[in-house]
Amino acid sequence: MTMKSILLLFLGSVTPIFAQLKWDQPQQKLSAKPGDKAVSAKYRFTNQGTSPVTIVDVRPSCGCTTATLAKKVFAPGESGEIDARFNFAGHTGHQEKWIYVTTNLAGTEPMLLTLAVDIPPEITIEPDFVMWRIGDPLTPKTIRVVVPDGFPTKIVAVQTDNPAIQVELQEVRVGKQWELKVTPTGTKNLVKAIVSIRSDYPAENPATYFAYARVQ
Repeated sequence: MTMKSILLLFLGSVTPIFAQLKWDQPQQKLSAKPGDKAVSAKYRFTNQGTSPVTIVDVRPSCGCTTATLAKKVFAPGESGEIDARFNFAGHTGHQEKWIYVTTNLAGTEPMLLTLAVDIPPEITIEPDFVMWRIGDPLTPKTIRVVVPDGFPTKIVAVQTDNPAIQVELQEVRVGKQWELKVTPTGTKNLVKAIVSIRSDYPAENPATYFAYARVQ
């Protein structure tokens, strides 16, 4: 038997000395409901190795995501989980966050956990910008505001920060859709305005949304 064959036979008979963590669901995808402020996910793992493993660091990719772990050392066969929470903080649409998990295992890269979330907008404003050219007729332009099903907000008031552009609010579907009729008082000069759209939700601190109007 050659030396190479002896070495391969020896290596095949040796039990690995490094512990390993097996993750049940390292990639997770969630869908939020209108009005949700955060989502939570649990990343469960098991030490399938023959020696204890220590999780030395759990680091989210951004400040809007937290990750907590009840303990750090896990014996062979022991399971644990990382609790993650993503606070939306104004985010909408498709969002992806990461959590890097570092262990004491020599020569291993940090484990990457992913959390993908689809966050519906609280309201839809379309278009969020209206414009007239110099010399255009004084024709109103319409901005539509739509509230998704299941979201309790209502639009209660609108205003502009420039009296040279005026806005009128009209409810076209009760509790669901409003139209803003935006009209400049003249189109001879350059004018711009911010249209503030005030809601009644949440009750303790109602949200205000914005659209923009300009003559140019």
